[in-house]
Amino acid sequence: MVAISIAVPVYNVEKYLIKCLNSIFKQSFKDIEVICVDDGSTDKSPLILKEFSKIYENMKIITQENQGLSVARNVAVAEAKGKYIMFIDADDLLTMGTALERLYNYAESHNSDVVIFDFLSGGVDLKNPQRHHFPNVAERYGETSFNAFLAEPFVYRFIPVATWTKLYKTEVIRDIQFVPNLNNQDVVHWAQVYTKATNINYFPIPVYYYTIQREGAITGIKGRKAFDVFKAFGETLKVLKESGYYEKFKNIHYTHFCSNLIHKLKIVELSIRKELIEKIQEVEIDINWETFKNENFYPFEKEDIKVILFIKEHKFKDIRKFLVSRGIWKK
Repeated sequence: MVAISIAVPVYNVEKYLIKCLNSIFKQSFKDIEVICVDDGSTDKSPLILKEFSKIYENMKIITQENQGLSVARNVAVAEAKGKYIMFIDADDLLTMGTALERLYNYAESHNSDVVIFDFLSGGVDLKNPQRHHFPNVAERYGETSFNAFLAEPFVYRFIPVATWTKLYKTEVIRDIQFVPNLNNQDVVHWAQVYTKATNINYFPIPVYYYTIQREGAITGIKGRKAFDVFKAFGETLKVLKESGYYEKFKNIHYTHFCSNLIHKLKIVELSIRKELIEKIQEVEIDINWETFKNENFYPFEKEDIKVILFIKEHKFKDIRKFLVSRGIWKK
């Protein structure tokens, strides 16, 4: 067994891949295996992987036909030999040479099932990155382990769902599958992990750099794949109900769902706007507004809920005027 498995799904990322792999292999911590799953790349990514594998014996390349990010991640988890596993997108990188060493030592000293960490985000030039820190979690728990049962509901609300924001004990997530062919897959996966893990810890150091303004980012999907949000949050709802955490997290769940729907409304293609509205009208939003409006949520979250509830109760003509008046649609 190695200490950490690094899972790197690869699909047409020749612009970023060398920088990503260098950030991994130049780590001070060497007890790692790097599992690169080439998901049917048609650019120079396979050649880059081959050249790196000639240098580093602890690199494994798995090649498959294009099946999407979820399948690539599932393949990597099945192959992982590490006590812990970390997912790194091939257009991102680790921020410092001691990142893995510090994460591993922290996880070991706390007997962690999951370690959540800070991250940086910015453009491909790496200039003036923004730090993402989670003070609500840090101030309440600090060095203390927590889990879904012990922690206040707000913790589930403020921990980012992104898979790459965490180090996982491999045995904890071995049997948790990413849903194939689904955008927003991280929403479902994190609900499964959070409701299962016993010892979760927060490491308030930015060890990961997330590249924004990249081609094909999920946040920029405007076509029919935008409708995946309904399946993703529907599957998450099942997880919360089956695990017994629905009542504890339902308001947070629907708040996240509605905010995601507002984002889709803002960017979705004109040709499928009406269909998106119809799908919103079909889903259940299990929130009592009279109670919810007095709870401790951000004003923008309450506004998002109000917009979705309005959509559910009105006709398309009135909805269009309402969304234009709110600046969600321009026309």
